[in-house]
Amino acid sequence: MESTIIFPSPNWFKSSVLAVSSDGWLVYGGPTTSLCILRPLKNVSNSEQCYQTAHLSRAHGEKIICVTISPEWPEKRSIVTGSPDGVVKQWSLTEVNKSIRIKFDQSHEIHKNENEEVVGVGYSNENIVITVGSFGNMTLWDTTSNVVKMFDKFLKNFKPTCLACSPHLLLNVAVGTKQGIIFVLDLNGKGKILYKVRGQNEETINVSWCPQYEVHVKKTLDVTEVKSNLVDRLAKIRLEGTDEKLNKSGLAKDLPDDSFNDSIVQEDDMFDIYKDHEEDEFGHKKYKPEIIRVRCHEEKKEDSDFLADCLKLKKDLLDRKNAPEESIESLVNALDNAHVDDSNSEAKSEEGSDTAEVNKENSADTVAVEERGCHTHKHLLASIGKLGSVRIWSKTGKLVGSCAVTTSNSKNFKTKIPGWATLNWYRPNMLLIADGKSQLLTCNPLKVDSKNKLHWTVEHALHKRGLHCIATNAPRLIKVTDSNRKTDGAKSKCENIIEDLDENFKDCVIWTTAQDRSIVCYSVEKHECIAMYNSCGGYVYCIDPCPYDARQYALSMGDGAVRVWETDTIEDDNTKLSNGKVRMYWQNVQGKVLTIAWHPTRENILAFATAESRIGLIDTGGKSDKAARLLHVALRGGIYSLCWGKDDNLYACGGGELVQYATRSTEETTSINVEVEGIKWNLSFVSFDVRGILVGSLVGGIAILDPDTHQLVVATFVFSKIIHNMQWHPQQTSSSSEDSPYQNLIAVSSLDKQHTVAILEYKENIEGGPKLQLSKMLSGHKGPVLNVVWNPHLEQYLLSSAQDATVRVWDVVAGVCTHIFGGHSYSSIGVAWSSFPELSTTVLSGGADYNVRLWDCKDFPADTFEEIKHDYTIKEKKEKKKKKANKTEEEETSQEVDNTATILTQDNIVKGQKKFLLTTIGRQMYPLNAVKLSKLAKQMLRSDILNTDKEDLGCRDDFIKIFGNTNDINAVLDMEMENHLAEERLSSWIILSVIRGDMAGMVEFATKRDLLCPFLVSLAPCVSFKYWKDTMQLYLAQIDRKVAKGEADKITGGLDFGGVIYRKVCLLLSVHDVKGAVNVLTEARLFQAAYVLSRTRHMDSIAEETLKKWAVDSYENGMYPLAAFCYIALCDPNQAAIVLSKINSEEYLSLAAHLAKIAGQSTFAEHIDDKLQQIHNGENGKTENLKPLPTRAELVIEKDAKEN
Repeated sequence: MESTIIFPSPNWFKSSVLAVSSDGWLVYGGPTTSLCILRPLKNVSNSEQCYQTAHLSRAHGEKIICVTISPEWPEKRSIVTGSPDGVVKQWSLTEVNKSIRIKFDQSHEIHKNENEEVVGVGYSNENIVITVGSFGNMTLWDTTSNVVKMFDKFLKNFKPTCLACSPHLLLNVAVGTKQGIIFVLDLNGKGKILYKVRGQNEETINVSWCPQYEVHVKKTLDVTEVKSNLVDRLAKIRLEGTDEKLNKSGLAKDLPDDSFNDSIVQEDDMFDIYKDHEEDEFGHKKYKPEIIRVRCHEEKKEDSDFLADCLKLKKDLLDRKNAPEESIESLVNALDNAHVDDSNSEAKSEEGSDTAEVNKENSADTVAVEERGCHTHKHLLASIGKLGSVRIWSKTGKLVGSCAVTTSNSKNFKTKIPGWATLNWYRPNMLLIADGKSQLLTCNPLKVDSKNKLHWTVEHALHKRGLHCIATNAPRLIKVTDSNRKTDGAKSKCENIIEDLDENFKDCVIWTTAQDRSIVCYSVEKHECIAMYNSCGGYVYCIDPCPYDARQYALSMGDGAVRVWETDTIEDDNTKLSNGKVRMYWQNVQGKVLTIAWHPTRENILAFATAESRIGLIDTGGKSDKAARLLHVALRGGIYSLCWGKDDNLYACGGGELVQYATRSTEETTSINVEVEGIKWNLSFVSFDVRGILVGSLVGGIAILDPDTHQLVVATFVFSKIIHNMQWHPQQTSSSSEDSPYQNLIAVSSLDKQHTVAILEYKENIEGGPKLQLSKMLSGHKGPVLNVVWNPHLEQYLLSSAQDATVRVWDVVAGVCTHIFGGHSYSSIGVAWSSFPELSTTVLSGGADYNVRLWDCKDFPADTFEEIKHDYTIKEKKEKKKKKANKTEEEETSQEVDNTATILTQDNIVKGQKKFLLTTIGRQMYPLNAVKLSKLAKQMLRSDILNTDKEDLGCRDDFIKIFGNTNDINAVLDMEMENHLAEERLSSWIILSVIRGDMAGMVEFATKRDLLCPFLVSLAPCVSFKYWKDTMQLYLAQIDRKVAKGEADKITGGLDFGGVIYRKVCLLLSVHDVKGAVNVLTEARLFQAAYVLSRTRHMDSIAEETLKKWAVDSYENGMYPLAAFCYIALCDPNQAAIVLSKINSEEYLSLAAHLAKIAGQSTFAEHIDDKLQQIHNGENGKTENLKPLPTRAELVIEKDAKEN
């Protein structure tokens, strides 16, 4: 069974995004729209807890922000999730072949119909789920009958932010709002508001119920007074001007500080308005504080006698022992006569100064404490605001206690990190609080001082920044039995109950998540960190084992950070790896890290490359996370390939280019061009080895360069699409001290549709020079193969990852797949073997499910593989169609003026008519075939390629003339216009005349047929002002004729002129903007019309650019013959051959081979010939002499013969 090393990262700043079950399962909303499940694994030999991850992408339309677990867990593994898309879904979890299967059960879309987000979900009991939306709509969902009841009046005009269902009373729920108001509702029947209070002056972030219904709050006489600066300043004022020469017969004593509370105005005296003025000028004189001193008898210190003190103490003890017991009446009187001595308070405040220094934020002067007793409260609720204010509320809405914690959103605290304080009522006498930064605080909510204040302490600060979520596996409901209520001796009733309940929380832990992407498991009872797990917020693109330290693995991920996992074998069992620790480096990375590479000789030097063309170096030595050193940008686009060469040279490949960085000296870059038979390759991959530098091209080419001179050694073609990865076989493996017999093998993966892994053999010492020969093709993947890695310990095994979400192990000698791992839910990308020789079959893999998994291939044989698919039925396409239909209906019925901006999308872009302008040419040109391409190649390349006698009867080749000279183009357009007239396509004739620039002929044609309209008249000013006046006169005469004939309704004309696109083209041509007209046609994908327009206006450069755009668009849309047609018209036989080689047809492949030979690419032509031979052999191999199936009568006769 596999375990997960790095988990998907929970969503940031969501208090209810994580839920923990009683048996340790973790459920939370992961990156983007995913749902993540963590199942604890039973591991006897390993003391560290391991987890197995199940990941479901696109669980919702938007990210999941609230999760809750069914109270029936683990008998019924059911969960409910909510998202800002307004949908609430219920899921069930099952185990299939040692893996977790996530199944979608049911959902409701009440909040989506109200156009609001879901902000809270919770189970009220086993079958009822309560949800609340951002606009105040609450729902009561019966999951058994799938019936939803809606409450829309209780929270009207409020914006809820959180929800908590009471574990004690059915359908009682607490809701916090953005306005700081807290509602406690009873949804039984028609529902009612039990109470609502202003909980905070800021937004309420979270609410939590006390797990025990009835508790006893201990109230003491603690007085908390925070020192103010004004009191200190008043003390300084009193000391000013004191006379040092006092009467020696008395002692000077200051009156108490509170003697002038009614007379002294505590205010800022930085500016005195009475200065430089008369004392009585502005009315009464301002009071000036003075020191008032009195005389008293001098206190004489008596000499202490130690023996006398001991005898006095002995007498006191004997008196207490022999004294009669006090009655209840005397105790009551003593309690009534109790008072607070101010003299003792100062002493005790000095004794508690050490504690105040530990918690500086909670520092205060504490005075004498005397217990008053326990007060019983029921159904307590805790709430916390965005700025850290905590409140405890009773069943009637009375404030029981409060405190405040400092958050980063404080007015006096400036930081870029947003604060997100939250809380969780862990057990009756412990409240967990997140301060919004990185600290977890604990507070006893059952103990308040005389001012109803709570005191908190710091529990841990294991996170680096942004702690935002607290979850626990502690029981939500605690029932106190009668045996718990018995008191024991001098202990109070509440203390006795708490001690009895401590046993229930001995094995409970808490989980916290933060912005530093770490998930911490902590035991409050033991005050220790149990485990700290790292999480990932992006794809795992690459896993690179350290070449000199088997314990370290570098991981490149798409969340803007590089991670180094440091592990080791377990002491008791060296066949298993420990969880280890993960170090994260994010400073100066700033982007998706696509690839990484350890330096082969210098320790702790790691190179990385990102999707933003950024390349840098990281020093992984030391404990602190050091910032990366960036190299200057020399490439464009994403960099998917990176490797180290000789003399600290770094090779990087991106955007079709290959460069070399001199990292040790001046960081100079050298561009390396790879030309094969006179054609420069666009490269996609590079891998350095002393035997040769492997490079791959975007069209499936593979070449080996000399590692010193970078000269081409040998080149070949294996695939037709981009080369994604290549790797030399190790010269030696850890299991042998001799050179491997397979050291000349090269494994190649590509994005080709064949979904195969090619094994090439490099033969050097042969006649005719080095050669790359295809040894085997490993087939079995159902998607493009992304990465290949040779086993460093077992020389015949190869590891591959693909987009089919599987990781396969191949026996290259036998050419078969031996093991299949299907634990990833989506594409598996980065893979690596374990560096420990004793773990030769252990694999690390990561991919698009944001996980890094550790597994042993022996546990996953190929014959037992079964694909696991998560069941989630989402009717997105039908919903989109409904939205479009509703949108069109609203647009038709709406007549109001809308001043908002219109959003341009692909759905509302108007498409032009492709068969409107050049109908005859289109009929001749389409459908394209190899014969028509051969005719065009013969015309453009001046070379006979195929036998063109096979052309169909009646098929003309006039379409080729549009690529000829000006006379050929005019001849084709004249023929097209004649056919328009013959078939009564008048609009096409008029638009084609405008495109050819014959404005006078167009107006004359329209005048004779009474086709003038405001649109055609608006084009006349492009000729001259006089011509426009003449056209207007003709249009006026046409109007008179129409009115006389009784056809006044046809004055504006009834022709559409090809729609909006061609009308825009004509208007742009009327203002002589030919380039703008061409752009309009190309954006509407009317490339043929755009090319003809460019040629008729003698703009050959624009015509060539149009052909290139046409070729690229056809290639991207899979129309390979049309793309080849454009490349042949551009006189580029090499690109035409590359495009045609992707079509598995003999005619097209033969044409591609001839075009490659014309371009001088003999190597590529040989590759196409080999492909043709494979197709020919495959067709011959499939033909079998099958016997015809017997008829029913023959079967009956045969059956009777057997019975007899």
